[in-house]
Amino acid sequence: MVSKVTPDTMMSASRLPSLMGYSKYNTPNDELQYSIRALQDMERPDIGNEAMAWGNTLEPLILSEAARRLKLSNVLLDHPTACFHPAIPLCCSLDGTGWGGGQVIRTDPDKGIYVVGQDSINLHGVGVIEAKLTSVRPEDTPALYRGPIQLQGQMDIIQAQWGAVCVLYGGTELRIFLFAPHVGTVTRIVEQVRDFQRRLDNWKATGEIDFYSPSSSKDADRMYPEAEDIEVVLPPTAEDLVEKIRVAQAAALQAETDRSKAEADLKVLMGTATTGVIGNWKVSWPMRSYAAKPAKVTPAKEAYTIRQSNLSIKERK
Repeated sequence: MVSKVTPDTMMSASRLPSLMGYSKYNTPNDELQYSIRALQDMERPDIGNEAMAWGNTLEPLILSEAARRLKLSNVLLDHPTACFHPAIPLCCSLDGTGWGGGQVIRTDPDKGIYVVGQDSINLHGVGVIEAKLTSVRPEDTPALYRGPIQLQGQMDIIQAQWGAVCVLYGGTELRIFLFAPHVGTVTRIVEQVRDFQRRLDNWKATGEIDFYSPSSSKDADRMYPEAEDIEVVLPPTAEDLVEKIRVAQAAALQAETDRSKAEADLKVLMGTATTGVIGNWKVSWPMRSYAAKPAKVTPAKEAYTIRQSNLSIKERK
């Protein structure tokens, strides 16, 4: 296990889930801006936390146990340099690799081995073994952002015919998910990486960021974090967007009013009872206790300005 060795100035396999819209944490625009900051020699943000630290600590143990269960040889857990794709601007770092002697593996839950997308897989030649640590409950197929997309990129880079995502769940259960290259996924990776590089090249040439369509309102906040005190005339299509927002706000307000009224009526029916049952439903309205806490003095904060997240829409007179 080594520290991050891939350059931030280009797409890497670990960032593919975000680029392809599978991440819960980052969007394609986040990844684009991340690489642009790197191209400007800006400092890499610190995203480390305790969970990641434990993942790094346990990575060799996870991979070694996975290699034992799969009967791999020539297991290498130290890859100090990045690997680069021969045809597209994509790189990766490798947790580990191992050599398969042609053993045919089938799903075996007792050994924590799951073959994904096919009945069996032939472990022939070098394969990628990727370690993951998570607190979620064990899955029969890992979430796409928890290794599978990254693994497809890694396998394509080193031209491996098999790979394994080795996930330790809750620190107590190891599951090994075996994959062969998936043509559809690899094709999409190639398309997305080339488009990502096109946007980087456009920024290098023009200084303008060719953003992806925002995936959410908060994604748009990060696209345009600064505001200028100017007024613009919006295109005619903006009126439809304003109307959609107003209709949605009214529907949300009515829904919250209906929910609050129904909850109040249900509480009256329950009275002092902590539990109520009706048909297939069980309703709980228990007491909740809070531990005593010492008084706290809120520390001082420096003044700062950020762009407002919610739009304010008012009718013009």
